[in-house]
Amino acid sequence: MATIPIAPYDTIFPCNGRSCIPQPAPLGAVDILSYRQRPMHRAAYRNYGSYQSIVTNQSVEAAPVMAGIRWWEIRNPGANAVLYQDSTYAPGITDGTHRWMGSIAQDSNGNMGLGYSAGSANLFPSVHYTGRLEGDPLNEMSQGEGIFVTGGGGHTASTRRWGDYTSMNIDSNDDCTFWYVNEFFAVSGTQWTMRAGS
Repeated sequence: MATIPIAPYDTIFPCNGRSCIPQPAPLGAVDILSYRQRPMHRAAYRNYGSYQSIVTNQSVEAAPVMAGIRWWEIRNPGANAVLYQDSTYAPGITDGTHRWMGSIAQDSNGNMGLGYSAGSANLFPSVHYTGRLEGDPLNEMSQGEGIFVTGGGGHTASTRRWGDYTSMNIDSNDDCTFWYVNEFFAVSGTQWTMRAGS
């Protein structure tokens, strides 16, 4: 097994227990899971014939008290593995919105889709997405950000747990349509709603 050096980044977002990502007042903050320092669901593997690829992501502190998503593409896993590209997706540094709890996948052409939760003190936890085409500049999610669903409320439970995992998948019928599943709250409370779509 190869050890792959990576650029330094901050995995641990500052939290008070599980209270991390702010929600609009008077709601308390929700969990980010970055302090567990582990990739989110899931490490997605593809064999393209001339090379193999694994993509994965992790919730991180992208800037002081600003959450973002660190993502990687590792090629040719095994003894000859190389880090092909990696970056932190964090437009929140300029727009004030935290991005966390992501999931990433590649289609048959090597295009990537990355879905995640997005929220702030002014935005109830919502579901956003971004992506890159295989030919885009390396280390960039170049296709802009889309809004999948805007939350209508927030999490009121004292546990602060948020989602734990989301899921970006490729449709087996065409090997190119991205399907994403994540949670949000239609109204504030403890009963979240799941949204799935392409």
